[in-house]
Amino acid sequence: MNFAINKGDNTEEFIDSLKAIYSVDQLKQLAKKNLYVCPYCQVSMRVRSGDDRGTYFAHPSNLACLESKQVEHAYRQYKKQIQRESFRHPVLVSLIKDELDTAAAGRDLVEITEGYRVPRFKKHFPDLYVQIGSKEWAITILTDMTEHESLEHSRNFKARHQYFIENGLIPLWLIDKANFAAETMKSSILLWEIEWLSSHTSKEDHAWKNEVATYTNREELFNVSGYTTSALSSNRKIDLKSIYYISQIEDKNYIRVFRFIDDARGEIYRGFLIGETSRVPFSQALHIENEAFMLRDPEQELSFRKTFKANFLEAVERKREREKRILEDQAQQNALLQRIREEEKEAAVAPVEGEKTEELQEAVPQIEPSVSLPRAVLASTAMSPQEKELDDRFRQYFYELNRGKVQNLSSHVPEKKYREFLERMRTTRIEGASYILSSNHVWRPIILTWLEENYYLENWKVSVQIIRDVLKNARVEFTENREEILKVPIKDFLTVYQKSLKKDLKVKSSFSIKS
Repeated sequence: MNFAINKGDNTEEFIDSLKAIYSVDQLKQLAKKNLYVCPYCQVSMRVRSGDDRGTYFAHPSNLACLESKQVEHAYRQYKKQIQRESFRHPVLVSLIKDELDTAAAGRDLVEITEGYRVPRFKKHFPDLYVQIGSKEWAITILTDMTEHESLEHSRNFKARHQYFIENGLIPLWLIDKANFAAETMKSSILLWEIEWLSSHTSKEDHAWKNEVATYTNREELFNVSGYTTSALSSNRKIDLKSIYYISQIEDKNYIRVFRFIDDARGEIYRGFLIGETSRVPFSQALHIENEAFMLRDPEQELSFRKTFKANFLEAVERKREREKRILEDQAQQNALLQRIREEEKEAAVAPVEGEKTEELQEAVPQIEPSVSLPRAVLASTAMSPQEKELDDRFRQYFYELNRGKVQNLSSHVPEKKYREFLERMRTTRIEGASYILSSNHVWRPIILTWLEENYYLENWKVSVQIIRDVLKNARVEFTENREEILKVPIKDFLTVYQKSLKKDLKVKSSFSIKS
């Protein structure tokens, strides 16, 4: 067996935990003095060790009880079930059990135990079995799904999931954050089938769904947010779910709650990530509330819903203004073309004196043999004073037309220099970059793309707050949520960008940073 009762203080002790404190010889000596007994028949246990089974508690010869044999058989099945999990698996199970024991302290009708110790589980075992009043939970931690997402393992997972449901339990799957994958620029989450099956609709998901439905629909939400899908349909409802990941930041453990609108299923499992990622400490996430676990921070979620609504409605308004500007630009360009045609007609009716005669005499400029090729080209393409004046007028007109409108920076600078500039911005040292958990290859391109698409010829002002919102909407993670911390790397990045614009790209626009 892997556990026994310590007669000294009547506590349950596991052999793996004891091995971290004592040597095998020390454990054997303690067992000889009858310190450990079987939790089922109270017979004194011995400690044995070997290559095949490792170190374990054992009954004296021929004294093993039926209950211990059943648990031992279940434990071997459980170990086979979790053999593909990473080294973090037992650590996470232990941490979560400790938090659950703390949450259950002083409460009646709460039972917490390892899944293999529950007699009714014969085929599949949760890591932890929890009963709160009339509700039963099967808690399972998944750590390794990225390297071998085999069909056999997927089927095994579905069988476990269905087995728990058929036995009247609520499955709760907690996944190591290392398995998380998202297209940040498209607000898209990519899931294994296992991850998709582990997601479910929670109380907070209903609150999100009901509120979002008051100001938009699925099609508009995807369109405005830049989420592209092959399954877009205005008739489909918003099917909102949650998936729970375990992450560790500075030695603190959190449950990360990702909410998404279910979209594609089949060859890939994909959804639209909605709102900010909720980071809930273990102690709060596993707090017991009305025969369930909180798994959320209600105040944080309320704030996230308000922020998401405000940002979305602003994006809708910006989209409308952008479409309006496009229509206005088209109208202005059509009017300009009409003016050009009218002026050309007037010039054709009343040509400059002597010009018509010259055109008749010499339809094509005659180039003297002694004139060099470059001069010949200039002579053939030279504009008349009237044409040059008209060209200058239109250049100035287009500049006036566009200087107060958003532009694309890449169309105003040499392509090669711009590529070199972007490469430097992706690698240059930024103060406070350690406050951003996401990789440099993730957050820097997000800022650079936004700046490229929001360039102004004059009075180019960029707010640190706007860039912060852009990063948060793209699911970029920070070590903290304090504003003064979040602003440090963003402001320094913009400062470096500002200097490089003038030095490397020779951009004349007056770029300024608003704190």
